[in-house]
Amino acid sequence: MKFSLTALRRFTVLMAILLVSSLSWAQESLPPSEQEQVEEINRLSSPDGPALDRQPPGSSELKGVLVDRTITMAGKTFYRAFSQHAMGRPLINQATLTIQERPDARWGSQLWVMEANRMYFRTQLSPRINEADRMASEAVQIVEEALLKHQLSSAISSDKDLGSEELN
Repeated sequence: MKFSLTALRRFTVLMAILLVSSLSWAQESLPPSEQEQVEEINRLSSPDGPALDRQPPGSSELKGVLVDRTITMAGKTFYRAFSQHAMGRPLINQATLTIQERPDARWGSQLWVMEANRMYFRTQLSPRINEADRMASEAVQIVEEALLKHQLSSAISSDKDLGSEELN
C-alpha cells in the first residue's frame, strides 16, 4: 500500500491537531486542585526562585548551532574545519548557521554558509581534502565580517512595519 508524500503530510498534520486538542481537553477537565498545580508549574516565577529572564521578541532560543548539510568527504572536512576555527568567535557562536553542499563530479563541490535566508559565504571546493582547511579558515573570517555588518545594519535601520527578515 503506497501513500503519496502529500497524503502523509496531511495525515501528520491531522494527528498533530488531534493530539493538541486532546491535550487541551485533558487540561480543561482537571479537578481544580490539580489545575492549580499545573498552572504553578507553568509560571515563570515561583516561591522557589526568581523569575526567568525572558528573551527579547524575535530572538531564537537556540543559538550557536552549526548545521551540517554536507555530503562528500571534502564537504565533511570543510564542516569540521569551519567548526574548529569558529569555536572562539563570539559572533559566530551566537548565530545559527547552515553549511550546505552541492557535489559535482566534474568541478568538485559547491559549498555555502547561510543563516536563515542570507548567504554569507560561497565557494567551489575541489575533491582534494587538503584545500578544505584553508577555505574554512577564510570562510570563518568572511562569515564573521558579514554577521557583524548585518547586525550593524539591522541596528541602524529599524522599521516597525517590517519583520527582521524583510529588511534585507
